[in-house]
Amino acid sequence: MPYINGRLWDTHDRDTEDYQFTSIALPSATKDEYGKPYIESYGSKESDGSPVEFAVMCPAAKLWQHRVKDICMKLFNEYHVNAVYIDQIAAMPPRLCLDKTHGHPLGGGCWWVESYWKMLQSIRDAMPEGCMLTTECNSEPFARWFDGYLTWTWQHDGQVPAFPAIYAGAIQMFGRAYRGGDSKDTALRMKAGQQLVFGEQIGWIDPGILNEKENAEFLRQVVRLRWHLRRYFYAGEMCRPPELIGSVPSIRADWQWAGEWWVTTDAILTGAWKLASGNLALIFVNVGDEHISAKYRLDAENYGIKASQLYVTVTNQNGSQKAYGAAPNSIHNILLEPRTAIALEIS
Repeated sequence: MPYINGRLWDTHDRDTEDYQFTSIALPSATKDEYGKPYIESYGSKESDGSPVEFAVMCPAAKLWQHRVKDICMKLFNEYHVNAVYIDQIAAMPPRLCLDKTHGHPLGGGCWWVESYWKMLQSIRDAMPEGCMLTTECNSEPFARWFDGYLTWTWQHDGQVPAFPAIYAGAIQMFGRAYRGGDSKDTALRMKAGQQLVFGEQIGWIDPGILNEKENAEFLRQVVRLRWHLRRYFYAGEMCRPPELIGSVPSIRADWQWAGEWWVTTDAILTGAWKLASGNLALIFVNVGDEHISAKYRLDAENYGIKASQLYVTVTNQNGSQKAYGAAPNSIHNILLEPRTAIALEIS
């Protein structure tokens, strides 16, 4: 899945040289009230040390509509990639373009997202079957046209999975920003555990993690458990997570999203996902360093399951381990070792 950008054109597009920007791209760039292109910089440097400056392209301009599509088609058809990551489309706000030659209403309006809809639909109509489009962040208006959203900004204290509760199964979510700091190991477990119960694909992480034994073992465990549960995430829907009875310790770490960035969660993270067949997966992840014993109530009717007898299968990174019977409304004990993820699949 190679990277391209869906918004920007480098104003020095051949090393420090203005190669095609002024002659080709400038007429299709967004313009302010003085006719000047909107320029953005992101910290990267030219070979001479000067800041790289990008013009924000107008999605309504025919040149940009065709250019993004042409790049995607070349990647799909000549290089046979599985997906193309089109950066920034679902991440950045519209620019209030005032260029009359682009054919859109001046300033703001629905034309911005509708122009991207037109571009993306054109790509989807032409791309090979089984290929995918993804982008940065999870702006709601574009969910229909993408197959995956990079949810790397989900880094906040007290956040809840409102977006996957609605859109899981319609679009896949992947990736968090994993950072450093003194509490990075705890933060890694918190993020990976939260990704699992939220239904995201795990990662966006430095492969150097493989050299960190405990972190690598935890990450491997979570990824393998997600693999066993994968159908719940792409074909199922999120349900209300099981609530633990009694006191559960909390855990805190610096997630380093922007400088120091402290986040607190329960030491046990929980999630619930259900298939159309009625099968339910309750997920429990102990992201802490202590054994935790807790209770939870299994109330089948709250999950739309009507049966006189339930069967519970314990699933971990190695697959299904054991099964036992359970009443449809009952309280269960759960003992979780430190840094452990399991699921209870209920049918």
